[in-house]
Amino acid sequence: MAQTRDSTESPAATTEPLLKAVDLTRHFRLGGLFSKHSLHAVDDLDLSIREREIVALVGESGSGKSTVARLVARVYKPTRGEIYYRGRPLRSLRSRKHQMWYRGEVALVLQDPFSAFHPVFRISHGVMRNLALHRPELNGAERRKEAERVCEAVGLSPKMLTRFPYEMSGGERQRIGFAQALAVLPKLILADEPVSMLDVSIRIGVLNMMAGLRDREGVSLLYITHDLASARYVADRVMVMYAGHLVEEGPTEAVLSSPKHPYTQLLLSAAAEPTEKDAEVAADSGEPPKVIDPGEGCRFRWRCPYAIEKCALLTPRPAPIGEARVACHVAVAQAERASNPASIS
Repeated sequence: MAQTRDSTESPAATTEPLLKAVDLTRHFRLGGLFSKHSLHAVDDLDLSIREREIVALVGESGSGKSTVARLVARVYKPTRGEIYYRGRPLRSLRSRKHQMWYRGEVALVLQDPFSAFHPVFRISHGVMRNLALHRPELNGAERRKEAERVCEAVGLSPKMLTRFPYEMSGGERQRIGFAQALAVLPKLILADEPVSMLDVSIRIGVLNMMAGLRDREGVSLLYITHDLASARYVADRVMVMYAGHLVEEGPTEAVLSSPKHPYTQLLLSAAAEPTEKDAEVAADSGEPPKVIDPGEGCRFRWRCPYAIEKCALLTPRPAPIGEARVACHVAVAQAERASNPASIS
């Protein structure tokens, strides 16, 4: 049976989300020592994840999704902004004890499952090592029992622990990646494109396993993906990113059944039937996003068929439209006109 982690390290207010990021920003400096150029990987992102919630972070390659995961995992330090876990700012976690506590609470599952294992050790090595580091109260027999439990929790036989990584399929390795994360009793799992390298036929099994972990183990997940179909299948909320900016977020069905931002519409049109693309595909034109010293303005305006002068002058911030929040000057103006028809001259 899983042990209960000591929660005295994490005083949490019940009104607070499990994890919250405010104005989260990460820039990477380019060029030499005196260069003033920087790549804006993430800018002014607000993020919240509640207990037992699956949040999908969606966008094309280069949108900043994986950078967000690495900021939350403390692989990168924010350029600006703050991340709060159980109401506590991560900047305050400076001692080794506090850092180990946080790494036990928040686990990262990588896109390439093979990179999570040492090729010369059996699968049990990584699981047992995590147990020894983060749950030292367990003795050898208890660690073995817990390793078998987490294997079963991800839908695998405990016999898998005796195999080498090369003896397993991609789907099995990805499940073991989740088992390694689960061994430390996390409250939040950061799943970075966990099904993108898997065959379509086995993706649904991994997605079902992720939903099962939320229901049975009580974990929350930040599911990073470029696939809106899988996000719709497994996520409670969807956050859409483009060129480092959050462009739309809200409950999954509210966002994907009636997208307001042209970029979300473009992503959905890419997954639609060819005969249904005529209205939206025009948005896929213009230049790629400018994330090196981008300046003010909407970063999607180069590809947007609805762009107006304001889009080049002022960066839109997410504003409420129905159940969602949308960062689009045009969409917000349309929503305001629709809610106040008397104001239309």
